[in-house]
Amino acid sequence: MGETVRSVERAIDILTCFTMEEPILTVPMISQKVGLTKSTVFRLLTSLEAKGMVEKIPSTHEYKLGIRLLSIGNVVQSSLELLDIAKPIMKGLADKTQETVNINIAQGMNRICIDKIDGNQVLRKVSEIGQSLPLHKGASGKLLLAFSDPDTITKVLREQRGVMPEAALNHLKIELLDIRERGYATSFSERLEGTASVSAPIKDYTGKVIAGLTVSGPLIRFTEEKVEFFVKEVLESSFRISKSLGYSREMNNSANQL
Repeated sequence: MGETVRSVERAIDILTCFTMEEPILTVPMISQKVGLTKSTVFRLLTSLEAKGMVEKIPSTHEYKLGIRLLSIGNVVQSSLELLDIAKPIMKGLADKTQETVNINIAQGMNRICIDKIDGNQVLRKVSEIGQSLPLHKGASGKLLLAFSDPDTITKVLREQRGVMPEAALNHLKIELLDIRERGYATSFSERLEGTASVSAPIKDYTGKVIAGLTVSGPLIRFTEEKVEFFVKEVLESSFRISKSLGYSREMNNSANQL
């Protein structure tokens, strides 16, 4: 395990050697910059090249960053744009609900919290940015899973087979369909005892769900009346963020007619 982590760290060091001033480097130049032998650098460059992270210039045997990094950069740029747009709307939602507000994105079979505003009440649910949690539990997770591609849904359900009771697994399948139909998800003492949450989708200009906006807090404050209010506010706020990203309800209606 230690060797694997060390290799990853060394690969990252190599990638960060490339700069605007030095976009093209030779093996000896990289070797000197990162303090590794030329044979080690060459081995790591070969692996990075296979993944499209770097490209070798055949005529000179020099290296430059690969096109694959451009797509990764686009993901980062998209997330930054989302957070710039979402922050003031999240703040308004937190002020209205007096509860914790966060944004989660799906990453593989998990979800990651990428931003949060903690509630200002003494008793509140605290979210951690960067925290990775399963997709099949909690309002945020179930929402993102419900709007995931069929392969991801199948993988998550298959992974839970034998872990979750059969009745609970069947209930989850039905709940995912319900979430897609009504457009939001709820959770009550599901992932964490004594807490509750309501989550609605954030969509990009193509209508694809790219994140979930969630209000969460102590179960004791999530009365039937409050949940109804939270659902209304979360749906309105998530739509405002989606609209700023280029999404429109007409687009959604068109997709439903196909």
